[in-house]
Amino acid sequence: MEGKILLFCIPHAGGSASSLSNVTYGLNVENIQVHHIELPGRGMRSEEPFHSTLEETIEDISEKIRSKILCKNQPFILWGHSMGAILALLLSYNLQDHYTSKGLIVSGMRAPLFQSAEQAMSRQKRNALMSDILPTKYERNKNTPLFQRVQHKRLQVMEKDIALLAQNPIDDWPSIIVKTPLAIIMAENDELYNNKDSYKDWNLHTSNTTSYFSIEGGHFFMFQYPKQTSALLNKIINDLTH
Repeated sequence: MEGKILLFCIPHAGGSASSLSNVTYGLNVENIQVHHIELPGRGMRSEEPFHSTLEETIEDISEKIRSKILCKNQPFILWGHSMGAILALLLSYNLQDHYTSKGLIVSGMRAPLFQSAEQAMSRQKRNALMSDILPTKYERNKNTPLFQRVQHKRLQVMEKDIALLAQNPIDDWPSIIVKTPLAIIMAENDELYNNKDSYKDWNLHTSNTTSYFSIEGGHFFMFQYPKQTSALLNKIINDLTH
């Protein structure tokens, strides 16, 4: 176990520990062990209250990561998607002086320092968009009461997650710099972040190398194209660990 490379996966707003598992099942990187992070208020932690501060969230996830790392020299990689990308950056920064990070992978999120001239999307418009693009196993049952309840719950969780970021702004993003290589995955047709310029300033958050990768699909490309996503992750992880 001690020789394993640990991959910690952090889901999107509204997501749970199982959200990225369809992709990680397809990984064939030698000597890797995958862990999916569960945040409170959903999945296996649905009875726990949501975090109200980013500090709580980062400490919660950090504790879970530390519990899986058997020694300080055991290598690990963080992958965060959408909101999870922001959390992964903060976690990598928080852990880097005490543990052996081999790299940070972020996807589906603009660079924290990117300033858009476009008007922010309204809550109603954002919810309508997310309802449309949030993946589900029960597409054919969208009009049933059960599906509507499940979808309503998912949107409630998403709202809590978005509020966590909105109500806890980081005052000094330029100081959040990690020492490990950074890989950025950009979807070609991302419904939320379709301006490719919004990704380029990710390189400001590492003192190491930055690599950009484009992939087919929208914001939830990993659900649309799981095999392609697994193949890309295989490549990125191999590059980071060799």
